[in-house]
Amino acid sequence: MRRRLNPFKSSIARWFGASAAIAVGLVLVWALAHRSGNTSYNDLSATTGSNAPHPPPLANRNIPDTREVASTPPETGGPSRAERATRLRPLGVARESDKHQWTGEDGKDTNVIRRLAHNVLEYQRMVEENARVVRRQLVYRKETAAALVQRARFSREPIRQIALPGLDGHEIRFEITLTDLNASGQEGTFAGHVAGRVDSLVTLAFKGGREAFTVISPSERVFLQGDPREPGELIVKSIDPETYAAGVCGTP
Repeated sequence: MRRRLNPFKSSIARWFGASAAIAVGLVLVWALAHRSGNTSYNDLSATTGSNAPHPPPLANRNIPDTREVASTPPETGGPSRAERATRLRPLGVARESDKHQWTGEDGKDTNVIRRLAHNVLEYQRMVEENARVVRRQLVYRKETAAALVQRARFSREPIRQIALPGLDGHEIRFEITLTDLNASGQEGTFAGHVAGRVDSLVTLAFKGGREAFTVISPSERVFLQGDPREPGELIVKSIDPETYAAGVCGTP
């Protein structure tokens, strides 16, 4: 007798598989592009759904990147030249913890997307994604995974938990069960579950200050995806897996 799959669980599995692969792959692709000096992420954004950052990390991320960029015609709807020239920390902090800072603007608003996007194609992709996203919010990380790894190496204490940002001041305690780091400790992946929720799944991938993560906790109805923007900046999205799985995986 053939066992019938639960469509909801099936969509979650598809979305988690795709999101985990994206989280790992994006930070590695971005790092290679930065190393080669390539600042065009249009194809990557279109195929992976990432909010891919353009400029390389700056020593002080509070200093805006003011390099010259091509003007954007107003009819495109994308970010203006001035908006694209000020890429780091584009939104003000509305609330704060000892680990994160949350901005207050609605990340689905097209005027806010103009300030988040690095180019016209990224702007268009985020606007199109609005139909599959419940909520989108920019969050600043005070300590990245790479910084945590370096501190753990110095203290010789293993990393057992990492706090990930949710929405509107909420944080998620991520219990780590699997770690894969390179020799430098500047890139790698973590996997595990939400603390106290063994039925959940969490993945985190990082390369330097850039991170991507996925949180799936069906019992709490929490489905989050974190896309990197700039070093120490995450665009956190609340997802409806029934809708988003189709958009990510290409299946109905």
